[in-house]
Amino acid sequence: MKNILRTVANRDEGQGALGRHSAMLASLILLLAALPLGHAVAGGSVRFPVLLALVLLMTAIVNRHQRGFFLVTLLIGVGSISGIAYSEYSGSYFVRIVSEFSSLAVLGLTTLVMFNSLLRAERVSQDTVIGGICVYLLIGLCFALSFIIMTELSPGALSQEGNPLIRSISDPSAHSTMCLYFSFVTLTTLGYGDVSPVSEMARMFAVAEALIGQLYLAIFVARLVALYVVGGRRISVD
Repeated sequence: MKNILRTVANRDEGQGALGRHSAMLASLILLLAALPLGHAVAGGSVRFPVLLALVLLMTAIVNRHQRGFFLVTLLIGVGSISGIAYSEYSGSYFVRIVSEFSSLAVLGLTTLVMFNSLLRAERVSQDTVIGGICVYLLIGLCFALSFIIMTELSPGALSQEGNPLIRSISDPSAHSTMCLYFSFVTLTTLGYGDVSPVSEMARMFAVAEALIGQLYLAIFVARLVALYVVGGRRISVD
């Protein structure tokens, strides 16, 4: 297993991941920025599924140098996008849930691949920093999808100002946007309190996300400092 992870990391670094990671970062920033802008311009719309589909396409691009991961992310990603489109058109509850689980699997796998490459990087580079930011944002998005699924399966798992956070027919993306908002507020431990976990599972997921967010930042910064120090020593020796 250790050798496999090292091989994956070496392929990621050797194939020039900067452009791929930059594209992933751009899609994640677009997701966060375009959701409120889309609501202001178009009102109730399917803005979240469209932006999520773009991020899913980027996962295939990020993994295209890893043949096995590329095929998995491409097939499941395309299936997820097709399912999202069909569920928005037909209103199928079952297809929507399956598509959300599939999207979570693709994003989770991509997060692990990028995090593995980050841990095994041998020098600080622009790609290391961009890849690290992508992993942080992907963690928030993965938990957001988890909360979306949770509130779909158990309405009332989250509450907004005392009212159950549920999917609205007039603006389906508003529910997803609030779950995304709650996820990143939890990840960064801001804790405004306007959206809060109610069910036991939602509370444990919130605690887990807060812990992962703090641990990841500590590990990421420590790794960058360690690589910078080692790189400086190599230059001094040379």
